[in-house]
Amino acid sequence: MGRHEIRMRRQRTPARGSERYRNYNAVLKQHEQDMRLKKILRVFTYFLLIALITILLVIVMRWEKRQQAKPKTTSSLSSKVESFYRK
Repeated sequence: MGRHEIRMRRQRTPARGSERYRNYNAVLKQHEQDMRLKKILRVFTYFLLIALITILLVIVMRWEKRQQAKPKTTSSLSSKVESFYRK
């Protein structure tokens, strides 16, 4: 066997997929860390989305309550005249 044939055999990947990674444990560990990061990011995004919807709901409810609590006046002069005659 010549040098070239030995080098070609070394570079050829084996049939099994896990053996083609010389550092398969490191690749697996990195994959688990990536998956964990994705889960944390997904949970944080859902929490943030729910918090924003809740805040918007509270703001709208307070705004509606203020709109209902305000008496509608046509003008300040007419309200003064009405209060003068009611006395």
